[in-house]
Amino acid sequence: MIKPKLKQSESFEHLRIKEFFYENIPLDNDIDVIKKEYPIGNRKADIYCKLADGKEIVVEIQHSMILTKDLLQRTKEYNENGCYVLWVFNGSSFERYPKIEDNIPYLSFEKCSHMLYRGRVYYINMTKYGIYSPVYSLHFANYYEKKSANYGFCYYRKSTNKKSVIPSDIPSLTFKTFKSKGYKLAGFYDENIRKRCVKEITQFLIDYGNIDKEINDIKKLNPHQKKNFIIIAIYGQKYGLHLIYNVLNYLKIVSREDFRYLRMTYQYLNKNH
Repeated sequence: MIKPKLKQSESFEHLRIKEFFYENIPLDNDIDVIKKEYPIGNRKADIYCKLADGKEIVVEIQHSMILTKDLLQRTKEYNENGCYVLWVFNGSSFERYPKIEDNIPYLSFEKCSHMLYRGRVYYINMTKYGIYSPVYSLHFANYYEKKSANYGFCYYRKSTNKKSVIPSDIPSLTFKTFKSKGYKLAGFYDENIRKRCVKEITQFLIDYGNIDKEINDIKKLNPHQKKNFIIIAIYGQKYGLHLIYNVLNYLKIVSREDFRYLRMTYQYLNKNH
């Protein structure tokens, strides 16, 4: 259960995150100006940067819940003053961590950020004891929950309010700027997790003809099951069950009926990992 933070704790952690970016952004970027609590229009930017190429970037740090309309309004106002905007959330406030997790509530500001930042939400985890984890991004994949029908029959259905999250490392704090959904935004050079998963599994499927000759010892599985078993074995720890299923479904390799087998395979391999 996500609990609201006390204002004192919130202010302390917010300050520590600002200090982190203020100290570390210049290490990875060619900066002309960097300021904290910098006035822009009717707002004060947590971190304001002017790059050597003239681009202006605002880093907004959010330690507590924010309404989607407020996030978009603040982004719009900074854009109107010529600034690209990067939103970073304190994962510790929302029980978000740089690891694969399932059955995660999908908060409205996360849905908005995921859309704006092309399949990722940026976090840093700061507590009153200090930094718990540096900057990372999370991809929110469709999550399939078990449901019971009449006569004891069970099936899996895509959740409407829960997701599976998969982390991605941030190689550096070097900024990139781009436009998305009509907004001017800033981010880092981390990979889009879903695109990387699609790329790697697509390449695996291309190479599978050669791999198949070396794994004839998996005799009890039919060819379709064998292929899916190997995909889960290779990529399960990296991407998690739900993103892999989403990608295989997107590539038309599996259908909804295959999810039960993929889940059993994933559980078996994790038990023996």
